[in-house]
Amino acid sequence: MLRSLVGTKADSGNGYTIQRNLPNENLEKALTDGSTVLWIDINDPVEDDLPWLESILDLHPAVVQDLYREDRRPSMLVYTQYVFLSLFQPVMRLKQVNAREIHCLIGDNYFVTVRRNETKTVDDAYERAAKDIASWEHGAAYFLYLTVQFVVDAYYPLLDKLTVTLNDLENAALAGDHISQPAVYHIKHQLMRIRQTLSPQREVLSNVIGQERLMHNSNNRDLFRHLYERLLRVYDVLDSQGDFTNNVLDLIRNREASRLTNAVNRLTILSMIFLPLTFLIGLFGLNFVTTDPSFVIPMSGSLFFGVILALMIVSAGFMTWFFKYRGWL
Repeated sequence: MLRSLVGTKADSGNGYTIQRNLPNENLEKALTDGSTVLWIDINDPVEDDLPWLESILDLHPAVVQDLYREDRRPSMLVYTQYVFLSLFQPVMRLKQVNAREIHCLIGDNYFVTVRRNETKTVDDAYERAAKDIASWEHGAAYFLYLTVQFVVDAYYPLLDKLTVTLNDLENAALAGDHISQPAVYHIKHQLMRIRQTLSPQREVLSNVIGQERLMHNSNNRDLFRHLYERLLRVYDVLDSQGDFTNNVLDLIRNREASRLTNAVNRLTILSMIFLPLTFLIGLFGLNFVTTDPSFVIPMSGSLFFGVILALMIVSAGFMTWFFKYRGWL
């Protein structure tokens, strides 16, 4: 789907008149008109959209090839008539963080975005530009600023969700619930995926600030510097969440080690309780020592059995009481 915003400068020189979704023929004329500013948004391009765009903007073959791809890293390429750059918006699907690419072309009086439908941040920036007519005075670079701003802001709710999940896991671990380490490693993996898309975009934004063609005045430069600072803050949040994830993992490991130690202690105490029982049974079960005359116990078998059973009960009871008294059981 192709849609457009076309701003025509008023005859008085103050303000713009905004038109939406002009036919392709009118867009071609507007591109050659120095008094107009355009935003062309191609969402889920159909068969004819990209060839038409290639013809009217005289795109480099490498740029055309990149427009059809979705596996690039965030990057910026500078050509004679335009600047081509790629951004990535994070999207959470099925508890997995995925990156959706947004291709941007910025010329003297036009801004073009080529993307998939999942990149809702472009929709928000597009509607903001349609309503904020005063911003058109900044030119096409301001549309890039809006797009990057909403892309950067898209990281915050995603990081907030991961933070809430980590807090829940930490509270459950502190409460003594069994928390599996793979659940935390899954979050750690998502943070790594976010970092992989965030780090190159930091470099892209730094290159944009140094691009004279886009920074027509100090106001534009200040706007993009502000975006760069916001991106750095997102990066700081990402680093802190990485440390938080490691802390939760350490807590879970310590809890598991403590439970294992307690289990080993209980088994050791249980074996100590049965140690005197085993000794008594083994002692009176000896059958390889003989005496002459034969040694005869001066009591009946049933009475002797009762004495041995009483000794076993008393010894087991005494060992149990002693371990409880010392707090080991």
